[in-house]
Amino acid sequence: MPLQTILEEIEYDPDMAHDLWYLVSAVVMSSVNRPEDIKLVYRLISDRVDLLQDKSRVEKNQLIASIVLKLREAVLKSHVIIGFPKTINTLQQLANVTPDPIKSLLPTKPLRKEESWSDVQNQRQRGRSLFGKIYDRHTDKVIRNMHSTHPDLAQTALHQLYGPTLSEVSILNAKETSLVTVAGLMIQNIPLQLIGHSHGAMHNGATKQEISRVQSIVSVLADYYKTPIAKL
Repeated sequence: MPLQTILEEIEYDPDMAHDLWYLVSAVVMSSVNRPEDIKLVYRLISDRVDLLQDKSRVEKNQLIASIVLKLREAVLKSHVIIGFPKTINTLQQLANVTPDPIKSLLPTKPLRKEESWSDVQNQRQRGRSLFGKIYDRHTDKVIRNMHSTHPDLAQTALHQLYGPTLSEVSILNAKETSLVTVAGLMIQNIPLQLIGHSHGAMHNGATKQEISRVQSIVSVLADYYKTPIAKL
């Protein structure tokens, strides 16, 4: 079955601005190193928005731009799981397929600010808070375990990954961020961390049904790409 058909058959929420299918699909495509497939996700989003009869052209462009923002953020955050080079390539492909009228609605300055030491401290505090929310009562144990394997591991996780990247929730909220992380761990076939982050997703407000939906989308796309995944 063609990938376009597979994407079209994935159940989607009429409230497209808050749907998950395109975020999960983008993470899977990036993970399996098929960044060029992101164009199919964009085109399907654009086609569905164009069919909305209750919106003007301006409103449709604004909706598409808001979805592109979430797509960009999901792919960026997924680098924590799938790696930075793949993230670069997927974001480049997304930029290539995004037309100029939509690009003109997107921000051109970094979302994450590190202009002062205070900015950095705030990011680190924010990251530690998200880490604690995910791991809950196991937080200190997880940090100790990471420190015991490499003294810099926990510090890197908190100061470089959770602080500036994962805990920025103005575009993708904490629940969406957790579900993107779960999708990345599934398609990367990393079962041990998947268990912890699935609980973390629920700590951030995700339901078991939402996590199951992520697994369903990952599974369908993994079958197409012929890659094994971790399952709950």
